[in-house]
Amino acid sequence: MKSNFEIDYFSDSKYEYLTIEISFKGQILCQLNKDKGVNNIEIEFFYDSRLLEEEVIFKFPLDEFLEVLNIVKKDLISIK
Repeated sequence: MKSNFEIDYFSDSKYEYLTIEISFKGQILCQLNKDKGVNNIEIEFFYDSRLLEEEVIFKFPLDEFLEVLNIVKKDLISIK
């Protein structure tokens, strides 16, 4: 499946554990962390963290976004 979503894993000094960022067409969409435990994964949405030359319209299939969120959640749970 061709997707406009990108998943990036990184260490953010604001968080104790690894965080995962989801971008859509190169624009940061949100970041997930598990600092409050695997049963309390938090999501933080961004809309102006990266300025691109072209405006990104945040419109995409819900099922595709849910699939990406499920992948990220599983990865956060499995990463020690």
